[in-house]
Formats: sequence, C-alpha cells, structure tokens
Amino acid sequence: MQIDFTSQILIQELSTWMDGGTVTLNCTNQKKQKFEIELVQNVNWNILEFEKLPGRIYFNGNLISKRSDTEKILIESLENALLINASDLDETILQEKIDYIKSEQYILDSDKIRIWKR
Repeated sequence: MQIDFTSQILIQELSTWMDGGTVTLNCTNQKKQKFEIELVQNVNWNILEFEKLPGRIYFNGNLISKRSDTEKILIESLENALLINASDLDETILQEKIDYIKSEQYILDSDKIRIWKR
C-alpha cells in the first residue's frame, strides 16, 4: 500500500526506548492509512549486524536513505503532524529528532557507526 503523505500525519502514539533515544511513532493519516516511523537513537554507534543503524529513519521497518526525497517528505510530514494526546515532552522529543535529522551532524555521524558480527 502506498501511503499518501499529502494527508496530514496523526501520531497516535510516541514511544521512547531506553537504548539512548530511539523513538517509535505509531501513525495514521487522515485517510486512515496506518504506518510506523522509527527514529533510531544516535548515542551508541557500536551495533551488532542485525540491529538498526543509529541515527537513521525507518519507515514500516525499512531503512530510509539519507537526504533522499522520501526522507525529505517524511520530515516535512512530521513537522506538520498532529500528536494525539501528546505532552509537551513528547513534542520536544519529536522536535529534537527532526532537528537532528536536518542537521549537518546527521551526515557526519555516519562515520561513527561500527558494525560487529556476532
């Protein structure tokens, strides 16, 4: 199913993980399409080969290429998203993730990633 990003994202749930900052967004849009966006932590750069890449965006479990058109659309959509029953903390967490992804540091941090085989 192709998700329509011209339809406003409604973030139904923002979950934070105790791994250094991963945030999972369970979303729908105004067309009732359901999807998940994961903004992976950017603190621990040493990972095992099966783990998600630090600092990166995953859409429905799929890695999104840095600075791609898809990433740009996702970020723009998140900037205009409506957080349902969100606290000020939820809004701050999401904004910090968006700011990081839009920063130059986001690009530079790729060099820090070390992937280990088990």
